[in-house]
Amino acid sequence: MRFLQHARRGPRLAFACALLLAGLFMTGGCSKPYFCDNGKSIDARYQLGGEKVVIDVDDGAFTLPKIPSDTGAKYGDQNRTFWFKGDELIVEVGGKYPYGRCVRPQ
Repeated sequence: MRFLQHARRGPRLAFACALLLAGLFMTGGCSKPYFCDNGKSIDARYQLGGEKVVIDVDDGAFTLPKIPSDTGAKYGDQNRTFWFKGDELIVEVGGKYPYGRCVRPQ
């Protein structure tokens, strides 16, 4: 009887693990922190295999779509652009660079 109880958990556990792995794939797992010249930090978390990025800054989080770029990964909308090049991040907001240089910790 005890064996049957454990046998019923197997499919549920496998399903839960599959959902967890799918969620990690879709969100890119954990966030990547960047520390900026202005003393603030930015966390970036990729979604949908890199087609979108969730940006978390001091005043909240927002999602940006990927836009074409010759180098690095670039995400933006009409007002903001976040351009990831290796361990560096360039942030442009309204034609200005309010964060200065942003880098990932080594």
